[in-house]
Amino acid sequence: MNLAKVDLNLLKVLDILLEERNVTKASERLGRSQPGVSNALNRLRGMLDDPLLVRGNGGLDLTARAETMRQPVRDIIRSIENCLADASTFDPASAIGVFSIGAPDNLSLPIIPRLYERMAQYAPNMELHVNTEGQEKAIDSLIQGRIDLALDPAPVPKAPIHVQTILQGKFICLVRKDHPAVKMGKKFDTDAFLSFPHILVDSKGARKGLFDRKLAELNLSRRIAVSVSNFAMVPQMLRRSDMIGVFTQRVCDVLQEDYDLVVLPVPVDTGILDGKMAWLVRHDNDLKHKWFRREIEHIAGNF
Repeated sequence: MNLAKVDLNLLKVLDILLEERNVTKASERLGRSQPGVSNALNRLRGMLDDPLLVRGNGGLDLTARAETMRQPVRDIIRSIENCLADASTFDPASAIGVFSIGAPDNLSLPIIPRLYERMAQYAPNMELHVNTEGQEKAIDSLIQGRIDLALDPAPVPKAPIHVQTILQGKFICLVRKDHPAVKMGKKFDTDAFLSFPHILVDSKGARKGLFDRKLAELNLSRRIAVSVSNFAMVPQMLRRSDMIGVFTQRVCDVLQEDYDLVVLPVPVDTGILDGKMAWLVRHDNDLKHKWFRREIEHIAGNF
């Protein structure tokens, strides 16, 4: 049968008729006149070359053809209804699927564990996939559709992307508890700060990061003793050396609590840092996407 000739509105009528086996009851459920439903039934009979409903004892009975069609038609109608419902509603409690985020460690550490806690409570059947990516790669993955949302994106080129600031903060120092800098008090000034070796985390494997670019603007530089691409070994490296780690407040909060480290102010004013998230414009009104964005906003707003 050529689907181009099929009026899909008739499927809804057929579904209700096969369930009710009564034209009057079917017309009441459909909110249509009885003659209108009778006319639809006649069109269905002609289209399918089968009477579908025939007189029987106490009412109408389904023909053999109608019996074989009943469940498939019901499944088709439910699938269409679910498809349209998914476009206009989102219930986290019953939602399934995967939400993908591209983010560097400095935002993954403070946000992703808390996001999963929220998901476990409110969207237990959803799955989270996180790619640890640098700024440029995250934007490319976003444009290519490999991820749903990017944290800490690069400056966005002319592309259909929205960017939102979700948090602000400053760089601070992270050191071991008995680090010489801890004992220096107010003597821990710029010269003292730059005299110690530093550890750098950069997902691209670079030897200089954002903080180094900030220092360069002030005609200053530091010695990077160790550079790594993620935070996995940072706590142990700090606990076993005189190195200083310079990270965002949120990262330091996590590592300080989990690894018994100490935070110190950076004795150099490098300004305020913005933490951002980015997504494709076409996801603006996607209710699942909006739910995840609101959750991330909630987490970032409660640090």
